Amino acid sequence: MLVWLMRPVVFFILLLQPWCAMALLSAEASSSAVNEHVQFLEDPDGRYTIETVRKPDDHWVPQGQKAFNQGYSDSTWWLHLQLENPADASTLRYLELGYAVLDYVDVWVYDSGKLLDSYQMGDKRVFAERPIEHRFFVVPLHFPPGATLDIYYRIKTSTSVQAPLTLWQRDAFENRENQANIAQGLYYGAMFVIAIYNFLIFIVVGERSYLYYVVVVVSLPLFIASLSGQAYHYIWPNAVGWNDHSIPFFLALTFGSSALFTRRFLQVREWSRVLNIGLTGIAVAAFSTALLSFVSPYRLSIHVLVPLGLFACLFEMLVGVMSWYKGVNNARFYVIAWLFFLGGGVLLALNKLSILPTNFITEYAVQIGSVLEAVLLSFAMAERINVERKLRFAAQDEALQVTRRLNGELEQRVRERTLELEKLNSRLEEMSNTDQLTKLKNRRYMENVMQKEWARCMRYKRDFAILMLDVDFFKRVNDEYGHPAGDACLKLVAERVNDCIRWPSDQLARYGGEEFCLILPETGAEGARVVAERIRKAVAANPIETDSATFNVTVSIGVCVGVPPQGGSVEAMLKSSDLALYQSKENGRNRVTLYRQDQLGNVAHLSMGRASKE
Repeated sequence: MLVWLMRPVVFFILLLQPWCAMALLSAEASSSAVNEHVQFLEDPDGRYTIETVRKPDDHWVPQGQKAFNQGYSDSTWWLHLQLENPADASTLRYLELGYAVLDYVDVWVYDSGKLLDSYQMGDKRVFAERPIEHRFFVVPLHFPPGATLDIYYRIKTSTSVQAPLTLWQRDAFENRENQANIAQGLYYGAMFVIAIYNFLIFIVVGERSYLYYVVVVVSLPLFIASLSGQAYHYIWPNAVGWNDHSIPFFLALTFGSSALFTRRFLQVREWSRVLNIGLTGIAVAAFSTALLSFVSPYRLSIHVLVPLGLFACLFEMLVGVMSWYKGVNNARFYVIAWLFFLGGGVLLALNKLSILPTNFITEYAVQIGSVLEAVLLSFAMAERINVERKLRFAAQDEALQVTRRLNGELEQRVRERTLELEKLNSRLEEMSNTDQLTKLKNRRYMENVMQKEWARCMRYKRDFAILMLDVDFFKRVNDEYGHPAGDACLKLVAERVNDCIRWPSDQLARYGGEEFCLILPETGAEGARVVAERIRKAVAANPIETDSATFNVTVSIGVCVGVPPQGGSVEAMLKSSDLALYQSKENGRNRVTLYRQDQLGNVAHLSMGRASKE
C-alpha cells in the first residue's frame, strides 16, 4: 500500500524536473561568468592588507576562462576584477561567489579609488552578517552611469579554495533562486517522503536494512545541504562551529550506513565471508571518522573520507554485481540504483571540470541520481517484503498443515494415554477398594457404600439390614494349621458367603481379620434372617480343604435391621449388628442373632438362631 501511495509523489517530482530545468536555463541567459576578468594574488603569510594589494603591482596573475580553483591551501588569496557599466543609467547587479564552504570571504568595492562598500562573510561568521541572505556569497553592486568598479576579494579557508564568480541581473538572479528553491524543495521533499516510507516499513516489519537505509536517505541530503550552504542558511544559521563539522559528519554517516545497508540487503554474510568483512570494515572506518570529525581538522577528515568514499562506492558496486551474478533477490535493482547515483556524481564532476556545460541536469545530477536510486531501492525493498511475505505465508501454511497433523497425532496419543490412565485409575481405585486376599471389597469401600444406601433407605422409609460375620475359633486355625491355611480358609469362606448373595444391591466386604460385613438395602427382618441362615449353613456344610489340612469352620452372625431413623446414624446400626454378633458368640457360636431397630432408633432383640447340629 505504501509503495502505491509513494508512486504518484515520485512521478510528480520527475514531471516537474524538466520544467525547472527550462526555467533555470532561461535565467542563466541573463547572467555571465566573469572569471576572465579575474586576477589573483597569493599571500602565503596572510600579511597583506587592502591598502597593500591596491598599490600598483605586477604580481597579479590573470585567471583566464576557468573559475578560480587552488585546491587545498594554507595561503591567503586575493582576487581582483573590474566591471564596467557602459549605460547612461544606474544599474544594480549581483556578484555571486558560487562556493558555499569558504571560511572567510572579505569584499571591497571601489569606484574610481573611492570605497563604496565592504563586506565580511564566510561560514566561520554568523549568517546574518551577509549583505544578501543566500547560501552563496552574494554582494550587490550599484553601478553609477558609466562607472568602472574595482572589486577585491580576500579568501582564507581550510577547505578547497574555489571562487567561481557570476554576475547577475537582479530579476534573473531572483528568478533563478525561486526555481532552484523549487527544485531543491522537491529533492528534499522526495527524500523525506522516502525516509518516512522506509521508516514506517521498519516499524512494521522490524527489518534492520530499512533502518540503515533511512539513515542513508537522511544523511545524504543533509550532506548535500551542508556542502551547498543550504543547511547553514535554513537549518543552523547561528551554529558556526557545527557548520564545519557537519559536512564530514554526514558524509561519513552516509558511507557507513550505506555499507551496512548493502551487507544486510544483499545478504552478503550468507554467501561471502570476505565481502562481509570488507563492508563491515568500511562501516567501522566511516563511523569512526564521523566521531573524529568533531575534534579533527576539516581538511584531515575530508582527506580521509574522499578515498574512503571512492573505495566504498566501488566496493559496494562490486558487491552488487557479484550478488546479481549469484542470483540474490533484488540485486539487479541495487546495481541499477547505484548506477543512477554514480552517474549523477560523474556528471557533476564533468561539469566542475568544464567538460560539460552548466545546466539543470549537471548542476543537480547528484540530487537526481540519489532520488532515482532511493526510489528504485525503495521499490526493491517493497518487492522484497512481498516476496518474503509470500514465502512466509507459504511457510506458515506448511507449518499449519504440519501442526494440524501433529496435533491430530498428539490428540490421538492423548486419547490413548487418557484411556490408559483411566484404566489405570480404575484399576488403582479397584485395588484401593478391594481386599487383596479374598478379592472382596474392603472396609473403606464398604463404609462409603453403607453411608449412601443408609441415606437412600432413610429418604424413602425402606428397611436396611447389616450383617456382621465372624469365623469361629479362627485363631485356632492359624495356630494348628498355620497362617497359609488360615488365608486359604478366609478365601473359601468369602467365596461361600458371596455365593449366597442374590441381588446386585447387596454388598459384601471383608471388614477386618476374619470378620465380614454384608449390607442388604430394602430388606426386612425376615429376609435378612433367611440370608443369614443361608450363609451360616453354606459355611458349615462343607469342610475347608487346603494344601496342608482339611478342617471344618463355622461363622457367627449378628444382624441389625430396620428403617433408618431421622437423626440416626449408620454407625449406631453397625454397632448394634456388632453387638448381635457378640451375642451369637456368647450363645455358643455358629448361630444368627437378629436385632430390630425401630424408627426412634431403639433396638429390640427379635430372635436368635440356634446352632445347627448336622
